[in-house]
Amino acid sequence: QKLKICHGNGHERDFMDDRRVFIVDMYNRYIYPGDGYAKRAIKRKVELDWGTEDSEYLQKVELHSEGALNEVRPDIIVYNAGTDILDGDPLGGLSISPQGIVKRDEIVFRAARRRGIPILMVTSGGYQKKTARIIADSILNLNQQGLIGEEALEEEEEGSSSLVTSVMCK
Repeated sequence: QKLKICHGNGHERDFMDDRRVFIVDMYNRYIYPGDGYAKRAIKRKVELDWGTEDSEYLQKVELHSEGALNEVRPDIIVYNAGTDILDGDPLGGLSISPQGIVKRDEIVFRAARRRGIPILMVTSGGYQKKTARIIADSILNLNQQGLIGEEALEEEEEGSSSLVTSVMCK
């Protein structure tokens, strides 16, 4: 079983009838998804209000990441790490700080790590010039925390974790 933790628009419909895919999606309820068909494919919907800030957002990321991973045991997590949640983004309508985005990624990677589940992170969304720096800061933080990079791979080789991490950037 795969778990897809995502932020994004409409791709859920591609997995509508695939029982191997469990989609968790956090989104601004007022702008997404306009595609009601796609919305039916989401197994765990986390609907946010305009202007949601770090504390509420991060609490929900942790609650629903842990909850979903307690509900299903995926072979891999495909983590769509959108940055259109950033305060001031013209699309997302949320008010998440750069530090909140870095912490969000850490929460998701830690949840996967605790369970030894491989995770593939892809970036998406984010319509401000500063998002590239935030993504870079997040990747550096994940490396500093030992959640990706050589330390994570060394631990995997020692058998203490089966985490295989890939980071793909648009």
